[in-house]
Amino acid sequence: MKNSHKKITLLLMTILFIGCNSETTKKELIRQKLLFNSDWQFQLFESDSVSKNELVSTEWKPVQLPHDWSIEGTISKENPSGHFGGYFPGGVGWYQKSFKYNPDWKNKLVSITFDGIYKDSEVWINNHYLGKRPNGYVGFSYDLSPYLKSGNNSILVKADNSKQPNARWYTGSGIYRNVWLEIKNKVSVTQWGTYITSSNISKENADIRIQTSIGNKNAEDHLVSIQIDIYDEKNQLVLKEELDNVIPSADTISIQHQVQVPNPKLWSPETPVLYTAVHKIFQEGDMIDMDSTPFGIRSIRFDAETGFWLNDKNIKIKGVNNHQDGGPVGAAVPDDVLRRRLEILKEMGCNAIRTAHNPFSPEFYQMCDEMGFMVMDEVFDEWIASWPWVDYKNRGKVKYGYHQNFKKWAKRDLKDVILRDRNHTSIIMWSVGNEIPDQCYPEGPERLKPLLEIVRDLDATRPITAGCCFMHLANDTGFSDLLDVAGYNGGGGSVFYEKDKIKYPNRKFIATEIPHSFQTRGVYKTKTEMRSPQQGIAVPDLTEEEVFPEFSKFYSSSYDNSSVRISARDSWRRTDSLAYVAGEFRWTGFDYLGEAIKKWPSRFWSFGIVDLCGFPKDTYYFYKSQWNDEPMVHMLPHWTWPGKEGTIIPVWVYANSEEIELFLNGKSLGVKSTNNKMNLSWDVPYTPGELKAIGRTDGKIVSQQVYKTAHKPAKIEVISDKKEVAATGTSCIHLEINILDKDGNFVPYADNLISFDIKGPAKNIGVENGDPLDLSSNKINQRKAFNGKCLLILQSTKKEGEIIVDIKSEGLKSQQISISNNNLPSNN
Repeated sequence: MKNSHKKITLLLMTILFIGCNSETTKKELIRQKLLFNSDWQFQLFESDSVSKNELVSTEWKPVQLPHDWSIEGTISKENPSGHFGGYFPGGVGWYQKSFKYNPDWKNKLVSITFDGIYKDSEVWINNHYLGKRPNGYVGFSYDLSPYLKSGNNSILVKADNSKQPNARWYTGSGIYRNVWLEIKNKVSVTQWGTYITSSNISKENADIRIQTSIGNKNAEDHLVSIQIDIYDEKNQLVLKEELDNVIPSADTISIQHQVQVPNPKLWSPETPVLYTAVHKIFQEGDMIDMDSTPFGIRSIRFDAETGFWLNDKNIKIKGVNNHQDGGPVGAAVPDDVLRRRLEILKEMGCNAIRTAHNPFSPEFYQMCDEMGFMVMDEVFDEWIASWPWVDYKNRGKVKYGYHQNFKKWAKRDLKDVILRDRNHTSIIMWSVGNEIPDQCYPEGPERLKPLLEIVRDLDATRPITAGCCFMHLANDTGFSDLLDVAGYNGGGGSVFYEKDKIKYPNRKFIATEIPHSFQTRGVYKTKTEMRSPQQGIAVPDLTEEEVFPEFSKFYSSSYDNSSVRISARDSWRRTDSLAYVAGEFRWTGFDYLGEAIKKWPSRFWSFGIVDLCGFPKDTYYFYKSQWNDEPMVHMLPHWTWPGKEGTIIPVWVYANSEEIELFLNGKSLGVKSTNNKMNLSWDVPYTPGELKAIGRTDGKIVSQQVYKTAHKPAKIEVISDKKEVAATGTSCIHLEINILDKDGNFVPYADNLISFDIKGPAKNIGVENGDPLDLSSNKINQRKAFNGKCLLILQSTKKEGEIIVDIKSEGLKSQQISISNNNLPSNN
């Protein structure tokens, strides 16, 4: 997978930075796309009280983009973001960058692209106002060419995130995604100007339709020769197409090619094969533009009776919802951090991700293409209306939310997202809304129709959905009938599908957001905590009296008995057993900042099956047992419970082998079959020692797990995901910290304060422990362990050398780790 990624990256770099062909006398570059993240300066104000003319130059501080100032701030109950934003600060940020004009840019188009600024951004070049974009999740570009001058030029950016709350979760603040400077000739492929689709796929051939938009910013017509080369995943040329066209002056034309790829290799989660289409434009023998587009070949369809089909194979969508933040790094997520998160989901058996509830960074979709994740690309969390029980229906979900911009900006934002993302093979569905209250009103279908038209006009190859809760109201208004696939969220009694299947036999079903289950890593409760069980499937208490009363009410049980309406087990049982339900996207894959349901002092609530550090919780292993065929067994809870000797503890096992045998201190507690069961359970009197589970299939041991009762904390274990990194200034290292006893056993209750002394070419970009109640900064060189674990994320600099980290804690044996920061090829 990584080798494939490197080959694609190398090809794209060659394409982007190659010079003209041998017939060309000029040795200038034909198209450059330059990362524009370095050497920015930043100022932060609490409110929109300072104009650009009042900025004080002495207050600027240097920053490297992407940058999220909220994650650097202090968590406070007084911050107006409140529980929605995890009590992080907002404000108004100003950014500036000076750069020198390159004489080679004369007579060329120079543009700047911001992949994301949160939010209400405004941009100036040399004091010329370029424009405003309110949506903090949608990328945009400005043409700089008319305003550039010889010598120094200055970009100024304002990001206004002072009006809070403006979302139902942590958003981050500032220029939190990449910025690019693009230089190309005046006759060239336009931005997002290539659109590639495949059809009529067989073993012998696949029809590939390539639609290309070519612009001419010159005052005269140009006769050009257009060449399209298609390369396979090994960078071998598959085919070449050529044609001539006249591009009229000051105009843009659309050209369509229909070609056939022989013996196509199909994209799927198991084999994410990508091709690359390279456009070359020649004029009088000289190459004047070169642009490339990766794409995959695959077919998708949803069926009212049999669910989802990929490449004519009926499969279940095994998906998660994710927010875009990266835990301790906030919204400015480095590629290495994002890739690690996706690898964790891949190992579990996850094959799909819903972008909740906004478009993500371009790098996310590139990684999903390369790694084999199917994506539901979602654009909006709100349109205009609020919920029916609110007295005024045109005020959105939060006070300063997108409802203030929907009428003016929704069509533009939606169009830009579709144009940017439609070549990503990973995307299998478009979602135009999540739990849109408008669905409950007669106006809802009328607001939906123009959005459907935009999507179908720009991409008719993928179905359109929306995540609907209160599905009975969406049915009453006709909202759900307009969708290609009806998206069922778990809210408002939208758990059951059978009734709607009878009433709407031709409906196509997808569970867009279900189940909503909670779990805090390392926390267990035997009394069920369930919201609205009468609307779903109730989970009975595990014991009459609570076995673990010591855990805070702010923490949730990892027994899968803390949820909304339905548990993870019951939800997947239903999805898996109903053929017409295409699959499900559970809420959520990872814990995310904000939406702290139980409010202060919690900065988030524990929806994820993986915590903010990237440490899997117990429910992760439930999904692994159902979604992954690699033999595995997982027990819960751990087996270190001082003071509970003799107490009956429910021991659960998730496994995918045929049978499990449980042992306590070498004595068998019995064999149980996993046939048609989501989990196995034994009631075990707690006795310190060794708890072991053995999984057998066909009578052979295929998996096992052992827990040993731990003594008091004695030493630190450090696990690094890398031994060496590339000195790029962007490469990241994840250091997992575990607290062990003198015998090397993990201590699951340890809460020791860990300090980090970092030497060499690296910096701390995030510390975390996964505790919702830990309000300490993510940017300092210490963190308490939470239930035995914490995490440090380092980012290398561009200087080569040895990175040395000393990890210490009072009373524990310390550790030192060394990572080489070398001039290596980067995966980024």
